[in-house]
Amino acid sequence: MNQVIVAGGPSLVRAALTKVIDSSSSMRVAGTAVHSGDLRDLLHGGVEADLVLLDRSIQAAEPDDFTALISETCAVARTVVFGASRAQEVDAQVRAGATGILAADVSASQLIAALETVSRGGLVVALGTAPAVNTAQARVTPELTRDLSRREREILTMLSRGQDSASIARDLDLSPLTVKTHITHMLSKLGLRRRGHLIAFAYESGLIVPGITHTSFIANRLRAAS
Repeated sequence: MNQVIVAGGPSLVRAALTKVIDSSSSMRVAGTAVHSGDLRDLLHGGVEADLVLLDRSIQAAEPDDFTALISETCAVARTVVFGASRAQEVDAQVRAGATGILAADVSASQLIAALETVSRGGLVVALGTAPAVNTAQARVTPELTRDLSRREREILTMLSRGQDSASIARDLDLSPLTVKTHITHMLSKLGLRRRGHLIAFAYESGLIVPGITHTSFIANRLRAAS
């Protein structure tokens, strides 16, 4: 049973999200937080959370501290951003460590499907529009993908489609340990720290085409679950 913290947003929204999550067979809400201070108290005060559903409108100490709060939360539990409205924010939030980014208009079944995917190590981006990459600020180039082997590029593409290590291992007829080893090698080659950063790299390098490869896959998966 996955333990979830619901953080931020209006009290009515938190109550509704709590009801939806508690109605699932695989998750329950272990705590709720009004603002970033409450969230820190829960994360460091003995609540053993597997997932944090972090409302984009959560009150932080400083207005621009949201990505820093994502990074802090991801150090303790997998983090899903709820209520994202701008595709331009996706890159920064994924780089901060978020492995789920959802618009506020997802259905109850889509929310549960997304949380379950993230809990298994997958990545979900569901905004209704394709994530945009600001090429003027991109820190990688297509040439960097040449440092990756064919197998590594294949695994990175599958990661970007929302698959976890176990499903990639099954599809490629590899052991889960081999898949994890390839991921570790990719992180080392590219100087990255988190799987979420690998996804951002896949977008920025052009390995994944926004709106075709990744987002459409996730959208179809979530629609099937609704």
